[in-house]
Amino acid sequence: MSGWTRRRVALAVVLAVAGACGGSSAKGTASPTPSTAATTTSSVPHSAPRWETLTRLSGTGPLTTDKLTILPGALQWRARWSCQSGHLKVSTIPPPRRGEPMIDAECTGVTPTTADSPGSVGANAPVGYSIVTGAVQLKVEATGPWAMTVDQQVDTPLDEAPLPAMAAAPVLAQGDFYNIEYKGTGHATLYKLPDGSLALRLENFQVSNNTDLFLWVSEAAEPKSSADAANTPHVEVGNLKSTFGSENYVLPPSITPEKAKSIVVWCQPVRVAYTAAALRPA
Repeated sequence: MSGWTRRRVALAVVLAVAGACGGSSAKGTASPTPSTAATTTSSVPHSAPRWETLTRLSGTGPLTTDKLTILPGALQWRARWSCQSGHLKVSTIPPPRRGEPMIDAECTGVTPTTADSPGSVGANAPVGYSIVTGAVQLKVEATGPWAMTVDQQVDTPLDEAPLPAMAAAPVLAQGDFYNIEYKGTGHATLYKLPDGSLALRLENFQVSNNTDLFLWVSEAAEPKSSADAANTPHVEVGNLKSTFGSENYVLPPSITPEKAKSIVVWCQPVRVAYTAAALRPA
C-alpha cells in the first residue's frame, strides 16, 4: 500500500469515527458549471466536514482543464466520474508528491451519463481523490466520452446568501433554536416565495459538530425530547448542509404552513434530536 493510499485510508477512518453521530482522438470540450449552492468562508471555528461541488466537466477525448481553485484548508477533494468506452486517466497539474494519477481505469461497465445531462454524474459513481490544493488543473487522457463532477471537502462555516426570491417574500413564521440532546443556536425563518413554494432560511446557525444530521419540518409545536420529535408527523427535507453558518432550503410541496410548526435537526444513526426551533406565526 502506497503512502498516499495509507493516508487516504487513515483520513477516511478518522472522518468516519468522528462523523457518524455518536473513442475519438479529438480534443474534448469542457462545460464547467460552478456550484451556486454553497460557498465557504475562511473564518473559524469549524463545521462538520461536508462536500461542496466546485464544477462539472465533460468532454470527448483528451483535455487539460482550466485552473480550479481548491481551498488551502480543504481536507481533500475528489472527482466523481463516468465514461462510456476505452480508458480514462486523470492526473493533476501540479502532481502529488508520489505522482499517481487520480483516476486510471477502464471504462467497461461504467454507467454513462444521460444524453440530456452530459455533465451529470451520480452520487454512486466511481471516485478519484487528491489532496493537492490551490490552483490545480486536470489533465484528462481519454479515448471516448467522459464526465466528471469535482467536489472539495471542507469544514469551514457555510455562508449562503438569502435566496433572491426571499427579498419580496412574506415571512410566515420564525423562531430560535434551543437544545434538545445537544446544543443548538441560531434563527429559523419560514418564507412563502412568489411561486407559492415554501423556503426555510437558517441564520447564525450552529449545532454540535457532527455528520449524518438531517433537517425535519415537524408538526410538533415545540418538541422537548427525541421521542417527541420521532413520534410526531414530520417531513425529512434532506441532509443538513452544514453544522455552522447560514443556509437555505426549498421545502417539498407536501409541507404546508399549517404543518410547519417546528424545525428539528435529527441524527439518523442513533435516532436522537439534536436541536429544534419552534416556528411562531410572524
